[in-house]
Amino acid sequence: MTGVRRFSRRTVCAAALIVSAMTPAPGQRVPSLIPRDDGWTDKASHKAGFITVQRGVRIHYLDFGGTGPALLLVPGIGNTAHAYDDFARGLTDRFHVYAMTRRGFGESSHPEKGYDIQRLVLDIRTVMDSLRLAQVELVGHSFAGQEMTRFARAYPSRVHKLVYLDGAFDNVAVDSASQRIFTSAMPYPSKPPLTDDDTATYKAYVTYVHSSRGVNIPESDIRVRVKFDGIIEEIGMGYQGIGREADVERQQWEKLRHAALAVFAVRDSFAQSEPWVTADTTARADVQAYLDKAAAVVRFAASDFERAPRGESLLVHGGHHWVFVSHREQVLKAVREFLLRPS
Repeated sequence: MTGVRRFSRRTVCAAALIVSAMTPAPGQRVPSLIPRDDGWTDKASHKAGFITVQRGVRIHYLDFGGTGPALLLVPGIGNTAHAYDDFARGLTDRFHVYAMTRRGFGESSHPEKGYDIQRLVLDIRTVMDSLRLAQVELVGHSFAGQEMTRFARAYPSRVHKLVYLDGAFDNVAVDSASQRIFTSAMPYPSKPPLTDDDTATYKAYVTYVHSSRGVNIPESDIRVRVKFDGIIEEIGMGYQGIGREADVERQQWEKLRHAALAVFAVRDSFAQSEPWVTADTTARADVQAYLDKAAAVVRFAASDFERAPRGESLLVHGGHHWVFVSHREQVLKAVREFLLRPS
């Protein structure tokens, strides 16, 4: 067992804190993977392209097609537009769906600078301008919530509605609440380290990611991250840049004038944990105590979000941080009903 770090103001959500326990310890040897073609192809229905947002900086995007108003999907930190390969197809019957990869990750450029929130927001605007999207339904996961709120504030006419996928966290308020709830470090199991076998092939590494995360992140996203960011995403340029330059500010939900839906993942029980956690039943009591406190933080965040005049929240019990993957149908239903409801 190892002590889990307390929340910091860089923490996006309670689920992300659990995920942070999975990252390698300082000095831990990380096996390398040399990407080589194994014949796998991405079968998701989309067209890919690049948009220059700044001299020498291109943003990769996917066009999933569809009919209806434009909908733009923004991934969480460390992930790519491919994170939505499965989710997007559930929206194309009523929307024209696009997804973009933030600078510093995947097939987008990895510049040394430009990771402050203002620049990231400008990248979103430039992508929209290039695609001639006058207004979008803006949907984002995890860290994207910070960019979405800032974008809606800076360019209110460019957004119709907002959907936060486990990303509607006011870091300052949530950090304060978490310090009250987590009064001391609490034990939580450490994930088994990567082995050479885990990184021998793409297939082996995909299996490792799925088992360690406890949710089947789209394989295309995992492969792109390996090929362009290295096997451990947290050492990539994007992480270094955002960790160095990202703003930390109040979300000021009371000033958010757009209709907004916030989906929160709440892990209720030990049985809902990752396979490597539930394998050790001796840790059940410690893990459950931790999850109970983490759930209290999420409930605080949900009530805090509802200060938004047109905000509404949905708690998905048993949900993973990748809630649009772990509970795809439930989340899709909620998102569709929200977006299609008359304003």
